[in-house]
Amino acid sequence: MSQMLSSRGYQVVTAKHGLDALSQLESHPNIQLVLSDWMMPELNGIDLCYRLKSPEFGRYIFFVLLSGRDDKKSIVEGINAGANDFVAKDTNIDELDARLKAGFRTLELHNELVAKNIELDRAYATIKQDLESASELIQRMLPNQTSFKGTEINYTHIPSAQIGGDMLGCLQLDEEHIAIYLFDVAGHGVASALMSFSIQQSISSNSGTTSNVKRKKETDPFYSLIEPSEVISHLNQSYIGQDQNNLYFTMVYAVLNTKNGILTYAFAGHPPMIWLKKSQNCSEFIEQDSFVAGMFDFAEYKTEQVQLMPGDRVFLYSDGITEAEDRYKNQFAEAGLKQLVLAQSNTPRDQQTDSIVSTVSAWAGTTQFDDDISLLALEWQGE
Repeated sequence: MSQMLSSRGYQVVTAKHGLDALSQLESHPNIQLVLSDWMMPELNGIDLCYRLKSPEFGRYIFFVLLSGRDDKKSIVEGINAGANDFVAKDTNIDELDARLKAGFRTLELHNELVAKNIELDRAYATIKQDLESASELIQRMLPNQTSFKGTEINYTHIPSAQIGGDMLGCLQLDEEHIAIYLFDVAGHGVASALMSFSIQQSISSNSGTTSNVKRKKETDPFYSLIEPSEVISHLNQSYIGQDQNNLYFTMVYAVLNTKNGILTYAFAGHPPMIWLKKSQNCSEFIEQDSFVAGMFDFAEYKTEQVQLMPGDRVFLYSDGITEAEDRYKNQFAEAGLKQLVLAQSNTPRDQQTDSIVSTVSAWAGTTQFDDDISLLALEWQGE
């Protein structure tokens, strides 16, 4: 049989029995097709097939079992052992040649699939590395300065994937004003993250003629602060129709006068802020009816204000917190978050946002939220 197959152009390596075959396969790593007798000393064909088809064997083998037995029971036994084909010993060389060629065609398809999977694994590794780099970049965009004159800021930011569409921040506008903001781009993944990055850059540009939060003046102090509603309106017009995925975002932008505690703000379809009134030991919503940004060119936004008292805290958050669900599909909800803020009113400000998120996580019974989680707390301590 070896001579006949060699005459047909096959490269043949022979073995005396199953153990010898394992040794030959180890020394010839390019062999992928085995034609084996059934009855052999040391290790028979069935046991050899089991060994070669086990997960411990290092490569794929197309196994053809050769035997004088042609009864159905023997064929079933051979196939159950993992044999890819079953050939009787009296099969003529033309049929055997055709079966082996079919086996090599199967091997060719298998090897092509393996090669493509290797390419996919490499591409996935590259994408994963790029996403990790992007995630690190986004983390570096989060606020570094959290202490301002008479004001402290604390935040927690957890993307649901490697990169998400939430972003929060704060800006020192001048000696008496700081801005805080939080926005949530619809969707997840790269497209949302890129839009989030772009919005963040638009807001954080705080100098020169490109500033979206200050306006130049010809007289001292040579600038004026742009009202929150105008900041959001400008962002709305900037992002309408720019994104082919029709992404939009919700946002809250607020400016605190650190001298007198007046907080001016504007919303773009965002969940209400939570105002923790320390002296009165209560919490309430600060909210507006408004359109989301980046979708409607006719949308208008309005600036409103509240007077904070020393020790008051204001919380900005994304809906990933309030839409978190427990095992019964109950949402934590905005009312639940407001109650939790009040319940943790005595928690140190540098621990409160982490503590709130941990409490919601325990309530939901998960460490990985379905949506991005962003929570920013501002405390005004007084002049």
